[in-house]
Amino acid sequence: MITKLITKEDILKALEDLSPESLAEIWQFTEFLRFKSEERSPRRIIQLRGLWKGYAPITESDVAEARREMWGRLADRAI
Repeated sequence: MITKLITKEDILKALEDLSPESLAEIWQFTEFLRFKSEERSPRRIIQLRGLWKGYAPITESDVAEARREMWGRLADRAI
């Protein structure tokens, strides 16, 4: 656990003593941190309002029929 506030200057001083291989690892880690921070940024909200406009409403019986068709075909394929 880090108890001291680390500054950019502290990091730059520490980097001066590292080997080129270690610097490459540090670079990869910073790229990972950038990716991780982008992942947490708010995503654009996509509105789906009106997606089914113009279609007949789907009823429970429609869903039941689709399930029967799906499972019926699956049973035919069983070995």
